[in-house]
Order: sequence, then structure tokens, then C-alpha cells
Amino acid sequence: MKTKWTLFGGVLALASLTAAAGCGSDADAPKADANGTKGEEKTITYQFMRNLSAETYPADGGEARTEILSRLEKAGIRGFDYKVTLASGDDYNTKLNLLATSGTLPDFFDIDAKTLARFVDQGLIQPLDDYLKQAPNLMKVVPKSNWDQVTFNGKIYALPNGKRPEPFNLPSVTGLVVRQDWLDNLGMKQPTTLDELHEVLKAFVTKDPDKNGKNDTVGLTGMKDSSFQPIFGAYGIIPTFWLERDGQIKKGLVLPEMKEALTLLQQWYKEGLIDHDFPIMETKQMEEKIVNSIAGMFEGSSFYTEKSGNSASLALNKLNPKSQLNMLEAPIGPGGKRGYPEGNAVAAAPLRALSAKAPNPAKLFEYLNWTADTEDTGGSMLVSFGKEGTDYTFDKATNSIDLITPYADLYKKGFSNPIRMVYITDRRSAKPEIRHSVDIVNKTLIINQLWNSLPAEVDYPDLEKKLWREYLVKIVTGVWSVDKYDEFIQKYYAQGGKEVEKQANELWKSLNKK
Repeated sequence: MKTKWTLFGGVLALASLTAAAGCGSDADAPKADANGTKGEEKTITYQFMRNLSAETYPADGGEARTEILSRLEKAGIRGFDYKVTLASGDDYNTKLNLLATSGTLPDFFDIDAKTLARFVDQGLIQPLDDYLKQAPNLMKVVPKSNWDQVTFNGKIYALPNGKRPEPFNLPSVTGLVVRQDWLDNLGMKQPTTLDELHEVLKAFVTKDPDKNGKNDTVGLTGMKDSSFQPIFGAYGIIPTFWLERDGQIKKGLVLPEMKEALTLLQQWYKEGLIDHDFPIMETKQMEEKIVNSIAGMFEGSSFYTEKSGNSASLALNKLNPKSQLNMLEAPIGPGGKRGYPEGNAVAAAPLRALSAKAPNPAKLFEYLNWTADTEDTGGSMLVSFGKEGTDYTFDKATNSIDLITPYADLYKKGFSNPIRMVYITDRRSAKPEIRHSVDIVNKTLIINQLWNSLPAEVDYPDLEKKLWREYLVKIVTGVWSVDKYDEFIQKYYAQGGKEVEKQANELWKSLNKK
């Protein structure tokens, strides 16, 4: 690889794509005269592309675009417009790679850690340092450690996530979410151990927890990339985390505790406690099971626990007003261990990169800096929460935001996540249920000893994406015996894992020198 690595976190039909997400025109960029003064600016429509599922987002940007452009004018930022293209999951990655191959990347777009490293190597994106010098709001909201994690050869190549200082903005928000009303219907308490969890899942499958007289419920559901992290956490490991053992670090997926956890999961699957559809489900299909009261438990964010916290919980509440989703404490395993995976602020939302062909990036960063400005003249609140008095109210005394318009409807207007090209963790609008759930998740965490990505992980991308996923799914579903996992470990090391582990330990030791 050509790239010299520094601290780095982490973790279509081509013609139509080019039209939807191709770069803005260089001809629109303002020209400078001999004295370096810009002439009259033409409007540049910047092409944004987001890895997000938001079916209600309007193609023309909706009323949000009109309001944002008007407010930009008042702030003295002229000649800017935007167009957003949305896709999600594998579909997004396929589209992004096709656009990269055709040389028509959008101007500013979501990117994951490993793809970022590859695009840097291929010269497809440009460093941001010069533009960040004129963006003090961005520099203020993003911690230095986050910038370090997107630095190559001494230059910053992506915009990482920022955060507000309040404790409820901690990055760890994901845990085991349960249908509390089902527990109440069955007269059961929230499970605290794996044994108690087993009994609850069995009751969810066999005892008609929704009281509809039908045998139509599943216990633990998930998606095709589900890793059953709360279960592995009960054995003291997270498969994709680096964990310290005897003075060195190893991925959890090669540790002996994996076989213990896989034995349990395979047994639960045989008993019908784990949704048999999990290997083929995307987020949309999983949420359909949640909304239609088919699933009793799943791994999800704290936002599911508030009745309008996200589109799925809102839809569930409309269909079943008596439903209630609660966050469970991390279950305790046979050895007394427990823990949810530590969240990484840099990986909590996609990174964003700037195409090497993007026109007039300085103009784009004027906009991005404005969206990071939390003052009255800034755009942070407008972009994230809509119009004050119409979509939200803000109480300065309590530093809290009360949403009038639910997120699903904010998307429909063109606000919030679809256009948040600067992602700042700001949960001042979070209801007490969400804040309480964040507290529960953060009570017991398993810490990743090394968030940095490694050159070898880019060289051997299939070790976790394909090899580990294949063995996990086939063992959990009983296609292979648990003993087959020994073969996985041999293949893992033979197919690049040895070099990955070597580089990880070298970096880990260099970062932890006293």
C-alpha cells in the first residue's frame, strides 16, 4: 500500500447514478481576478450522497431546502445549493463503488473507514486541512482525537463526527431491547442472566405474549449482519474488538470464549428462540417484524425505547398504543461477565469525504461550518430539528429541545438526518426514556483496545466481512458443528489474520508507551 497510516479510527444503473450523484460543475465555481478577488458568483449545486434509508425524504429537498437557502443568504453565504441522493447498506456501497469507478463521485458523501483508506490511496478524495482552517465551528465541535483518526500522511481526509458535551451524548447507545408489555403480559421480570434470558425467549415463542391467540411470535430477531453482541458480551468478548490477553491484543473472534457463546447460540436457534430469518434480513425487514409485533427482543439503539424515538417505534405505537420497548441491562454470563460493546464516536455515524473533483470546496465548507454553528445565526438547530416554534421549542434554562414534529415527519419536510452532512451528537431532544436507556447501556461496557484501522485490514477485507460471517451464520444455524470453528481460526490466520494481528500489536504497543 502507498498510504502511510497514522491514527485512524474504527472502524445502479450507472447512467442514472451519474445524473443523480455526479459532481457539481467546475464551470460554476467563482473565478478570481489578478488580485485574487472573486468575481460575481454563480450558484453551485453540490451533490451530497448519504448512506441512509429515508423513503419520505423529498427529491427536491422539500421546504427545508427553501428555508436553509434563505437563511444562508441572511448569513452572507451566497452561491450555494444542494441535491441529496440516498441509499443504504449494501446498495449504498455498490452505488458508491460504481460512481468511483466511473469517475463521477458526488461532491461530499458518506464513507466507511476501510473505503476511505482505499479512496485516499487511489487519489479519489482530497485533504480537508486548508478548508478546515476557515471553519472554526467544525474544529470546535470535533474532538482532536477524532481528527487524528482520519489522518493519513499528516493530512485530514474525512470529516468525522462531532459531539456536544452533555453526558447523554455518550457514543454507546446500543443494547438489547425488549417488549416490556410482553413481559408484563406473561408476569415475567426483566432477565439479568443468560439463563433468565433463555426462559424469557422461550416464553415469547410459546406462550402467546401478545395475547392474540396465534402462534406467530419470535424471541430474538436480528439482521444478516447481526453479531449477537450482548450474548458474546456475556462471555467477556466482542468478536470484532481487540482484547488484551497475556500482554498482547487479539480479536475476540479468535478467543476460546467464542466457541462457548456459539454453542449457546446454536442451541437457542435449534429451540426456535432465534429468528430463523436473521441471515437474510436487512434493517427494513427487521423493523417490519418489530412494528408488526412479531419480535420480542432485538439488538437496537436507545431511540427505540421512546414511542416517537424513531420511525419504527412511532409506527409500532400507532398500531399498538399499549406496546412498550425497554432497554435491558447487559446479561450476565456463566462466568459472571457482562457488557455491551463500547461505542466509538468516530464510527457512530458515517464519515464524510470530499471528492477530488468537487468544485470550489471553500464554498462548500462555508456551508458546513454554518451547519456546525449553534449560535442564533447558525444553521445547526435548523438543519437538525427544523424551524423553531413550528418543529421544535428550545428551553435555554434546562438546555432541552422539545420536538413538535417527529423525526419521520422532519425527514418528509427535508430536515434532519438526510441533510446532516456535519454530524454532531446532540440529544437535547431525547426524552427521559432515551436518556435512561443510554445510562443503562453505559453501565457495563466491553472496551476495544484498538479502534485504529490497519493497512492489513484493507489488504484482507474479507476476513470479517465474509469468512467470519460465513462461519458465524452456519454454526449458529446448525449447518456446521461448533467444532468447525477451529477451522475458521486456522483460515483466519492463514488468509491474512496473522499480519493483521502483528500490525495491531505493533501499533497498540507504540500508542501505549509510557
